[in-house]
Amino acid sequence: MNKDFWKSPSSEITAQISGLDFENPSEWPLVPRWCLLVGLYFLTVGLLWFYPLSDYAAELEKSVDKENTLRAEFTDKVHQAAMLHALKNQRDEVALTVEGLESHLTSSAETSSLLFSISRMGRNQNLQQELFRPDAPILKPYYAIIPVTFRAHGSYHDFARFAADVANLPRSVNLSNITIGSRPEGALTLETTVQTYRHLDPDEVVGQVKGAEVSR
Repeated sequence: MNKDFWKSPSSEITAQISGLDFENPSEWPLVPRWCLLVGLYFLTVGLLWFYPLSDYAAELEKSVDKENTLRAEFTDKVHQAAMLHALKNQRDEVALTVEGLESHLTSSAETSSLLFSISRMGRNQNLQQELFRPDAPILKPYYAIIPVTFRAHGSYHDFARFAADVANLPRSVNLSNITIGSRPEGALTLETTVQTYRHLDPDEVVGQVKGAEVSR
């Protein structure tokens, strides 16, 4: 820069601005180049100040919400993946339990034999049977309950041995609604519901499916 600039700044600036080549700003003197940069700076700030950014702000907000949703879904899926092994083990355990329970169910053909065995157990324990009446089966989604009204008289120990024999059967048999009363001769009367369980017959399965479809 000319040393006389500080002595006569206005004349120096005028000299630098005059005769500028607007097609080649890189060759301009220092003062015009700085003026151009400052002018471009304020022009850019002014344009950004008045430019409508609301649409972009709304779009940015939607993008942030979407990112948060994706993060939550990712965290949930990671948790599910971590629990997958434990859930598979639980499924296998449940399958084994169901398989074990199903092995204790009888078929329709085996039910009559099972009921005969229960009645014979009572006689073997010196119980004098008064009633052994199978009632209508109670259908459940995967099995049927066969309730049997059982009434007999004998001693307390006879009843206990009979209950133990029923508990040791390889099939599922329960005694419920147990009522014990006394008799004039000193014996006891036992009345109970003997519940046995069997698989559903094919026609019963079809009926269960149709009933489920109707209830929907």
